Amino acid sequence: MIVTEYNGLKMNYRQKRILEKLAQEDVLSIAALAQELSVSKMTIHRDLDALSRAGLISKQHGKITATARLRGVDPSLCQMCDRKIKERNVYILIGADGKKVHLCCPHCGLIAYSHGEDVWQCFATDFLHGHVITASQAHYLFEPDLRICCSPSVLAFASVEEAQKFQKGFGGQIVDFNLAVELLTKGRAEF
Repeated sequence: MIVTEYNGLKMNYRQKRILEKLAQEDVLSIAALAQELSVSKMTIHRDLDALSRAGLISKQHGKITATARLRGVDPSLCQMCDRKIKERNVYILIGADGKKVHLCCPHCGLIAYSHGEDVWQCFATDFLHGHVITASQAHYLFEPDLRICCSPSVLAFASVEEAQKFQKGFGGQIVDFNLAVELLTKGRAEF
C-alpha cells in the first residue's frame, strides 16, 4: 500500500484518493466511496476517522465534506467542523509562529490543541461573561444538558464556583484542561 503525507498526516492510498475526490466534489457518499475503492464501509469509516481526527473532513449521516481547514478558506468558519464561529464561544490557538486559529467552541478547540504541533498559547471564552481566559486554567463543564455548538458540549468557565452553579442546573462533569483534552480525544469517533 502506498503511504503519502498530507500536512504531517501519513495517509494510505484510499485516504489520499478521498481527499482528491473532495477537491472535485463538495459532498461524498460513504457507500459510494466503499464501492468505488472496492472495500467495505467499515474500512472506509476507519480511513475517514483518521481524516476526521486530523480535522480535514466532517462526517455526517453517511456523507463527508471537506472542512475549512482542508479547504483553507473562510476564517469565519471553524477549522475543525465548519460551523460559524460565534464570539461568545470562540476558542483561539496561537502557534509558535504567531499564527492564530479561531475555532467555534471549547470542543473543537481542545481537539485542535491535541493535534497541534507548535501550539504556543490557547484561550477559551468564559461561557457566562464572554471574556477571554487562559484555556489551561479554565474549568470545563463536559456534557451538560445544553448544546450550544458541537457534541458533546463543552463549556469553559473562569471560576470553578460558576461552573458548579451552572452544573447544578444543567448537569455534566467539571474537569480541568488536561482531562477535557483526554475525554475528547480518547475513542473519538464522529462528532
